[in-house]
Amino acid sequence: MKYKARVDWMVRVSMLVGIVGPAFIAIMQSWPWMSLASLVAAAGVFGVSYPQSYETKPDALIIKSGLTTRLITYDRIKGVKPTNDKRLDINYGIGSVLIAPLDLAAFTNDMARHCPHLSRRGNELVATATE
Repeated sequence: MKYKARVDWMVRVSMLVGIVGPAFIAIMQSWPWMSLASLVAAAGVFGVSYPQSYETKPDALIIKSGLTTRLITYDRIKGVKPTNDKRLDINYGIGSVLIAPLDLAAFTNDMARHCPHLSRRGNELVATATE
């Protein structure tokens, strides 16, 4: 199943201002090289960051962010927990990743189905204790 990412409008506005501001100044000062540098920076930032989506496949979670794709097999996932800022922290042993699906509950339920080695603890999915 594919999930869209939630992107805060303030993030979009701040990125736009950070890119358009220097480009505008460069145009007003007749610095064409600076305008070009601003456009290249914008392409780089947006190319790496957007669009974002998350997809649960039969054997792995796929996180797409711009031109990058991260594949995390379910057996590596050690926990899924919500953060204070409406994101999910997915711990996969060697690291963790923060994601922001639009529907946190649906995504967490889907992850619970794909990760039988995790148990629910409130809104979290945690590794089941083995005895």
